[in-house]
Amino acid sequence: MRRTSLFGVAAAAALVLSACGGSNDAATESTDAGTTEETTTETVEVVEGELEPLNIHIVAAKTGIISPFDIQPGEAFTMAVEEINEAGGVGGQQVSLVWNDTQSDPALTTQLAEAAVADGANIIVTTCDFDFAAPAAVVAQANGIPAISLCASDRKHSDLTTVGDLAFSPSPGNFWKGSAAGQFAYENGWRNAYVLTDDLLEYTKSLSDYFKGSFTDLGGAVIGEDVFTGNEQLDPSPNVTRLRSGAEGADVIVIPSVVPAATTMIKAIRDAGITTPILMPGAAVDGTLVTGSIPDISDFYSLPFACMPDYCEGDPNPAVADFDAAFQARWGSPTVLAYPVLSYEMAYMLKDAVEAAGSLDGGAIRDALQTLPPKDYLTGPINFSEICHNAQGRDMRVVEYQNGQGKFLQLIKPSVIAKTDPGNPCEAILG
Repeated sequence: MRRTSLFGVAAAAALVLSACGGSNDAATESTDAGTTEETTTETVEVVEGELEPLNIHIVAAKTGIISPFDIQPGEAFTMAVEEINEAGGVGGQQVSLVWNDTQSDPALTTQLAEAAVADGANIIVTTCDFDFAAPAAVVAQANGIPAISLCASDRKHSDLTTVGDLAFSPSPGNFWKGSAAGQFAYENGWRNAYVLTDDLLEYTKSLSDYFKGSFTDLGGAVIGEDVFTGNEQLDPSPNVTRLRSGAEGADVIVIPSVVPAATTMIKAIRDAGITTPILMPGAAVDGTLVTGSIPDISDFYSLPFACMPDYCEGDPNPAVADFDAAFQARWGSPTVLAYPVLSYEMAYMLKDAVEAAGSLDGGAIRDALQTLPPKDYLTGPINFSEICHNAQGRDMRVVEYQNGQGKFLQLIKPSVIAKTDPGNPCEAILG
């Protein structure tokens, strides 16, 4: 029997973004601690010897500072569960899905995770960022329950040790994204980079490290570096002043950050008359969260998971447009970033893993996730492994923005993972 009295965990909660509009209906109304909200429920008679109904709790933000990165991924996960139930469920049983709002509050996150355990959750789905996901993930791990992030990228969520061996994320991880970005920059002919790192989150810091490691391993040079803290008090002017001289000779300015700090910094750079191309070596600064703040943004590059048709043209996979249309039909608004494709795919991976395990035991689900063969769930073949619990093999897209419009340039996977973090087992996945 699982323990229901748990210890709390202190998370590195930081101000990362201002709330942006998310699509909401009755299925995504905010709830208070200790209450439950059934998104998809059905009473099913359990036949002895058959797989019992899967009980999933989403412990993520619908409100507060992290909600722009949680709302639509949570909605995409919900949509996938609804589709799965319409097709017969998991192991012939309907899936129960509950989503309680963490309000971007680590203490409340811990309480909601404990409540999910008490309610018999078999899977706990956590928020999109490690710093905010950690409280729920630690509770899940302590109770033998898989902790599935909506899209966390920092290795501490999925390295099998910081949280534990039951934590997974459909994100390919910063080791993958940063290495791919460094490879793209070098292959694009950029040889000298100025790196301006947002030191607010583990996500932004590790993304910066992997870009620099990959870019310099290939022969590029980091000719200047600076840092800023992307909180509400951000004043970009000191960084821009240093950038004027420090970035002389740079082919590209690299800004590992998140919105709104990233758009504040980019706008200040452009307003200062600096026209050097800017690269975000990941997916968090992309889509309408960027174009909504800088409608005419140009010479800007990002590496998202898909080129979503509402702000980007040319994704080579027609399934992306089909997903976006279905998402809009279900939730009444288009995707603002590409993150929802990750959580949508993760729901289907969980279905396959639970059915392969033939059990709702956390260890059995973990083992099944680790051994599922690569499969194309939406954007291309992905899988997990026994040494890395980030989704592997994922095709990143390189998107170029000119005059506020995104355009698909190419698919990219890193040929080699930069060796920058000895504690990250995922560095070994390409040998």
